Amino acid sequence: MLVIRLARGGRSKYPTYRIVAAEKRFAATGRFVEVLGRYNPHSKELVLDKAAVQRRVDNGAQPSNSVLKLMVREGMELPKWASIATKARNPKKEVEVTEADAAAEVQEDVVTDEATAEKATPEAEVEAEAVAEAPVAAE
Repeated sequence: MLVIRLARGGRSKYPTYRIVAAEKRFAATGRFVEVLGRYNPHSKELVLDKAAVQRRVDNGAQPSNSVLKLMVREGMELPKWASIATKARNPKKEVEVTEADAAAEVQEDVVTDEATAEKATPEAEVEAEAVAEAPVAAE
């Protein structure tokens, strides 16, 4: 089966990639059938031979997830069967809200509302107006 994937190149700690069509059984940086483009993730430069990629996809080549994202970035239309995979969220990390937590939040809201209601007395309003009307001292 033919796949379209990224083949790493470049120097140490500065990767650049070739977009290649290769047999699935060969190593990622091994033998390939055709070079379809190149991608430099540092400068975000992407050169893609759209016609060659489309020809390979029409003949059954399976693009990798990374190549699918690059195809979308170039404005190419994806085949109907292709979909970009996303990472699944870890269900253990999601926080479940229990009834006790919800009751505690409601209690905090009530306490906050009572505190603001106490500050909204007529004397507090007069003090706020006096502070607003006071001249600002120049520094």
